[in-house]
Amino acid sequence: MTSLNTLLSNLNKPFTRAQQKRITDSKVVVAGVGGVGGVEAAVLAGLKVGEMTIFDPGIFDEPDMNRQFGARVSTLGENKATATAGFLHRINPDMKLNVLDYAPATAEELDQELSGASVAIDAIDYMGFDYKALFAQAVRRAGIYNFTAPISGLATAIFILDPRGMTLEELYEAPEDQSLWSDHKLPLHRLLGDRLFGHLVTDMIQGRRDYLSNCAGIATFNGGLVALEIALLLAGIRSPAKLVCAPDAVFANLLSRECGTYNLVEGPRS
Repeated sequence: MTSLNTLLSNLNKPFTRAQQKRITDSKVVVAGVGGVGGVEAAVLAGLKVGEMTIFDPGIFDEPDMNRQFGARVSTLGENKATATAGFLHRINPDMKLNVLDYAPATAEELDQELSGASVAIDAIDYMGFDYKALFAQAVRRAGIYNFTAPISGLATAIFILDPRGMTLEELYEAPEDQSLWSDHKLPLHRLLGDRLFGHLVTDMIQGRRDYLSNCAGIATFNGGLVALEIALLLAGIRSPAKLVCAPDAVFANLLSRECGTYNLVEGPRS
């Protein structure tokens, strides 16, 4: 019978044995395993990442079922990390999987979870700021890249924070006074913007809606893009110097069929 390792190696033909080993020797930390983070974790599991830490204090409910692959009738009411762990194990039972059904609350806890990590994914709800900042600071201390990729409607963007470059606080224009962070509203008009993401973001900014509509199609597309970009980096195919890091970002709008890079200040380049 063909072993799982042989099967997965055959499926991942874009990578040489040496490149695949680099991926298998890597550890990824995924903060949030909902619509985007859950897909990113699943794709990376299929690409044979050797170790993964996932955490999410959320519970799957019915509205999640339109885009969050871990949200099924059988998992409604379950913790997202615990439920997601089940299908990650089925994708890659050889992967070492660390599962937290809560969000590490202190810098010390986050430092411990990020110890030895090769890369981190911030799939935390981007409508808040406090915890994203706590996580980003820990990732920066770990000296690794932080991937975060918001979705809106039928579009997505990939923001990569270089541990030596732009900080999350700068990216999100956070006030210097940290006591104001709990009420800080993310500058979605600059991060996403009407030009690239259509009227949904504008409607929310102007109070005509209190949420951004998303679906399984864009969440899956987003997760695949981010996971593959990470795999290219881990495999050594994509050099750190070739990453598109903040304040630059990669975007793709499936409705307008536009894609390219843009600068958060200057706007689209192509």
